[in-house]
Amino acid sequence: MENFVHGNGQAALNVCGCGRLHFTYGPITLHFEREEFTRFACEVGRLATHLQHVVAGREPVLMPGQNGTVCH
Repeated sequence: MENFVHGNGQAALNVCGCGRLHFTYGPITLHFEREEFTRFACEVGRLATHLQHVVAGREPVLMPGQNGTVCH
């Protein structure tokens, strides 16, 4: 799979006047409540740690806690 989001190191987190957080990475912006963003960040960190143990070029590997979907 070669299609992915290029953030080019341009991640930003902004706090809106309504109190919600706007996390932007490249062309994508996600909107969170504070607690929701903290949970999201912890999950991404956990998956990044797990990814270090996945061997590149192998069959699709489901990460713990995923809903069972793979790209192909």
